[in-house]
Amino acid sequence: MKQIFIVATTYTKPLDEVGKFRQEHFAFIQKNIDAGKFIAGGRQNPPTGGLILAYNVTREELEEILKEDPYYRNSLIETVITEFTPALLDKEFEKYSKL
Repeated sequence: MKQIFIVATTYTKPLDEVGKFRQEHFAFIQKNIDAGKFIAGGRQNPPTGGLILAYNVTREELEEILKEDPYYRNSLIETVITEFTPALLDKEFEKYSKL
């Protein structure tokens, strides 16, 4: 099976500063979903940062993609990338293991 990456971000600035770039960040996430690089993205609860599920990329490609994130470009987040290879998947998610 292919690797999936969990990208965990932590906000380094107040939410009002982060919020100024939220729509641009959403466009960045959607662009990468449409390109087949991300599965999902969203804010953590409580809103201390966010999570992105990425696949169909190498770690190096993912690191380059993440540099395009408006939150990254404006020094609003710290990022941790965790890679894992799924051993078991729900049938609805099997397509992510075959790309």
